[in-house]
Amino acid sequence: MNAIETKGLSKAFHSISAVQDLTLTVPEGSIYGFIGENGSGKSTTEKLICGLLVPSGGDIRLYGRHYTDAGVRARMGVLIENPGCFPNSTVYQNLMMQALNLDIKHPRAEVERVLKLVSMAGAAGRKFKQCSLGMKQRLGVAQSLLGRPRMLILDEPINGLDADGMRIVRETLIELNREDGVTILISSHILGELSKIATHYGIIRNGTLIKEMQANEMSEECRDFVFLKTANDGGALAVLRQKYHELEQKDGGIRIYNEAESSNVNSLMYANGIPVNEISFQKIGLEEYYLRVMSRNKEDK
Repeated sequence: MNAIETKGLSKAFHSISAVQDLTLTVPEGSIYGFIGENGSGKSTTEKLICGLLVPSGGDIRLYGRHYTDAGVRARMGVLIENPGCFPNSTVYQNLMMQALNLDIKHPRAEVERVLKLVSMAGAAGRKFKQCSLGMKQRLGVAQSLLGRPRMLILDEPINGLDADGMRIVRETLIELNREDGVTILISSHILGELSKIATHYGIIRNGTLIKEMQANEMSEECRDFVFLKTANDGGALAVLRQKYHELEQKDGGIRIYNEAESSNVNSLMYANGIPVNEISFQKIGLEEYYLRVMSRNKEDK
């Protein structure tokens, strides 16, 4: 079963179309990375799925039910843009108010549970207005986890987090997904971090979904290459072209594709008297793959 399905989903604000004929499929138990430029329609789509906006057209299904079904909506945790908190109330008080609003049994125990999950138990007494941006984001994630939701919709949850904060959120989401089977739809501009957790991806541009794929499919398209820096890249290119046909100058060095081995490349440079400054075996990352997909899509238009 799919946790989220949209068909022909559209949303217009007066004469401006924010989402157009969007068909999205998020399998149950997946971590779905939702990627796109600013203004591409990510947040609007998430708000539509959460019921914060009314669609102009199309259909939204959550676990096979209409998205307005109260039973399925009660199992959804949401963080869109910024956490809704009272600035003069503490972290603990804000979570308690949300827990009571959700009519959660044993609210104190539940608040303590989510505080531990996001490593904020030590900041429970701090007022929201005194929290850093990263702490506010982690509090927002904690709010979305109240009541043990079956599905999470997270819009830029790692925005403003330092490396340790990103690790905490990443590990929390992986644990929830793998141990509790929580389905997660997450958007983020930090694609390197997203690539560590996502099992599926959707790429949106100008309100239209241009590509959906599983992480293993994306990995197959993200080619391996040997990255080379030498004291004479011009001479290195001339030598390499005699043996390798897929070469690219990028990031201040040379990429050699087509299953080249770093040891063979290094030996070739040595045999031709070209000193090697750097050589490594690498793989195209999610960010570069995303940029290439977006570039191809723009050219097709």
